[in-house]
Amino acid sequence: MLKKISLMLVLILTALIPMSVYGAGCSAVSAIVIDAASGEILYEKNAYEERSMASTTKIMTALIACESGKLDDVVTATDEMVNVIGTSLGLRAGDKISLHDLVVGMLIVSGNDAANAAAIYLGGSMEGFAAMMNEKARAVGMNSSLFVTPSGLDEGNHHSTAYDMALLAANALENKIFAGICRERRMEVTINGEKHPVYNHNKLLAFLDDCIGIKTGFTEKAGRCLVSAVERNGIRMICVTLNDGDDWNDHISLYSECEKKYQKKEIQNSIQINAVGGIQDKLNASYSAQINVVNPQLITVECFCFPFVYAPVKKGSEIGTAVIKYKEKEICSVPITAEEDVEYYVKQE
Repeated sequence: MLKKISLMLVLILTALIPMSVYGAGCSAVSAIVIDAASGEILYEKNAYEERSMASTTKIMTALIACESGKLDDVVTATDEMVNVIGTSLGLRAGDKISLHDLVVGMLIVSGNDAANAAAIYLGGSMEGFAAMMNEKARAVGMNSSLFVTPSGLDEGNHHSTAYDMALLAANALENKIFAGICRERRMEVTINGEKHPVYNHNKLLAFLDDCIGIKTGFTEKAGRCLVSAVERNGIRMICVTLNDGDDWNDHISLYSECEKKYQKKEIQNSIQINAVGGIQDKLNASYSAQINVVNPQLITVECFCFPFVYAPVKKGSEIGTAVIKYKEKEICSVPITAEEDVEYYVKQE
């Protein structure tokens, strides 16, 4: 049975330090920046205001498709799927395309036809897929969102908030297929056996070397919407702006400002574990990590290892795992390794 050793590195257990909230310097009506690992809010402006979110909706549509287990399925386009206004992958009724390439089409070129095709194929109807979207939203914790269309075209009370969209983005980026697609500047889709190049609408991929996606959007009602993410100095930040006429510059400047909130923390510790059958009865082991967090005092570490090890043990052998948490949420884990050799004890006759 694994033994759980909890090593609390929290130096003070006082009230959390409130984050500064900024409004000036951002053109968006609603905006937020969060730390993807912890969910900590680094910046917010009207982040809980319900608004249209245009084609950033396709983050949800694409994620459901990526989690469906059906990405290799071939979808035959119908009139209902392709008869839609706005951005398009160029599908026509009768075209055959894989569900994977429909995801590429909705994430890279924001194809409304691609989103509708995936939705009807997976949900049986637009209404059926909307139910799937709202079920997923509840699971993610998007408590102020209602999904009506898979493409983001405004219909009914289709809406979300900057905060909810940040939660969705953090969840979506945990899916390796989704994350791998949305960060590409160019991909190919195969329609009726013929390959076609498609190019990403997200200019931040060109403006920022550390940008990893994820989705643009625009309707007359929603204005310009952008959900993006960067991986920088060991941290992942997600930025959402809704109705923002200067979104590219706002995302760049917000990332620059929010990065300054982080502090680098060196984590290292040694522990002793019982050694059985060795020339010594204790084994010295250790772990170390370097992380960036906003408040290092709120870090905790939990060590998981067996209550004893059998000799022989080689120096550097992994004998457990240290789970590093920030505000009680796991942000990474590192191995616990032996600091020394423990030789097998041989009784002398």
